[in-house]
Amino acid sequence: MSLYTLIDKEVMMRDGFTQSVIDSSEPPKKWSIPKKNGGYRSIHHPSSKNKLLQYWLLTKVFDKLPQHDASYAFVKNRSIKDNALRHAKEKNNYYVKLDIKDFFPSIEFSDFEKCFLRYRELISIPTTWDESLLFLIKETCFLKPQKNLPVGFPSSPAIANFVARELDELILGELASYEKYNPIYTRYADDLVISVAEKGLSKEIIKAVKKAIKNCTCNFSLNEQKIKICSASGGSIIATGLKICNDHHLTLHKKMKDSIRLKLSLYSKGKLNIDELNKLSGYIAFAKSIDEHFYTKLNRKFFKELSSLENVHLKE
Repeated sequence: MSLYTLIDKEVMMRDGFTQSVIDSSEPPKKWSIPKKNGGYRSIHHPSSKNKLLQYWLLTKVFDKLPQHDASYAFVKNRSIKDNALRHAKEKNNYYVKLDIKDFFPSIEFSDFEKCFLRYRELISIPTTWDESLLFLIKETCFLKPQKNLPVGFPSSPAIANFVARELDELILGELASYEKYNPIYTRYADDLVISVAEKGLSKEIIKAVKKAIKNCTCNFSLNEQKIKICSASGGSIIATGLKICNDHHLTLHKKMKDSIRLKLSLYSKGKLNIDELNKLSGYIAFAKSIDEHFYTKLNRKFFKELSSLENVHLKE
């Protein structure tokens, strides 16, 4: 049985469905959203038929692609908390934070194909699929005709993470020469964080990362404006949105704490609508998972409100 026939059966569609989607000239929907620092980001949304094939690929192929230990985004059982804890647990005080410019669009199908072939022996899918599978991925998961990775496709995060595996390996290879300073490297999508035990290494670390990027197959580049050098000694480290304090415990950013307190105060006065109420419940659950000490303080001040929110969700 051919791969496309197998997919047709597994997605419960007529014979020839997969091939018809590959042959389709229907372009994805496109719109733009403003970036925080100016400019616009293009978002693409595939057709429902294309999306169906992408979800098949996610469950049958992309979920089996090997992920690097330094990668924390789009990986099962890893989170922004795990990413920050990787540094906090080592009690490193000096940080360099970097950002890959245009992370998804920088990746082309040829980059994915090279990584797929490089790590083929680690991927537990039939080798007889390879030719048809790669063609399917090229035609359904990448934009035409330029064949770069779009922001907005369900499959894009998994593909980007896999392609960036080579970069993770190269960066760790460059950092090996600083082993006595206990370098810790993590990547959360396009956000790179490197921490060390001693100060004065930031220029060398940035140089090492730039060398790794230069040697990477994929045409990645750093966003020079987003390079940040900071120290945990003053409690100024924010890693993937979480604050690493000078005693190395994790907590929320002050802005989020203030927002939660404000919303709880408004809730106590009956001034939150249902959408805001649902968001507040999510924020509280997130706060509890990150910093139990902060949650305990909230509970002391807003015990009635927190109990009420829990009862609402129990009834739902």
